[in-house]
Amino acid sequence: MYTDMFKLDKNGFPAWAADFTKIYADFDPAKMSDQVMKAMKGGSMETIDVNAVMDIQRKNLEALNKASQAAFEGVQAAAQKQAELFKAAFDQASTAAESLGKVSSPQDLVTKELDLCKAAFESSLANTKKVTDVVTKANDAAVKVINTRIAEAFDEMKGQMSKAKAK
Repeated sequence: MYTDMFKLDKNGFPAWAADFTKIYADFDPAKMSDQVMKAMKGGSMETIDVNAVMDIQRKNLEALNKASQAAFEGVQAAAQKQAELFKAAFDQASTAAESLGKVSSPQDLVTKELDLCKAAFESSLANTKKVTDVVTKANDAAVKVINTRIAEAFDEMKGQMSKAKAK
């Protein structure tokens, strides 16, 4: 099922030809819940508080939602930053073109072009760092939500298992 969704491009790199609706087509929370309930009733796990386990899963989904929101906001912030930097670069290029037209000698023209190229390169490096910082901050926010929730979920499940063992 998954091999036709994840193909390699002509260079051998993964290509996202995945249709995620197919991946989740069989996802049925009610069916999963029924299967879990049947497994619990048939075995020694019937003392586990199913509502508590479902609450843990609900919190997991909420954390995924928060992480997705943080990632989305990060993408928006990165796009905004790139748009700002592009406008600034375009304005800088316009100014540079005007200044080149005012040069009087070929030697001055070469010197001015080299200065402008150096300034453009340095500006490009600084702008790349700015965008990278925005993306890194967004990734950190999303990962922090997930990491925190994973630790909480382990503790919550451990607590549920301890309660079940005590019964």
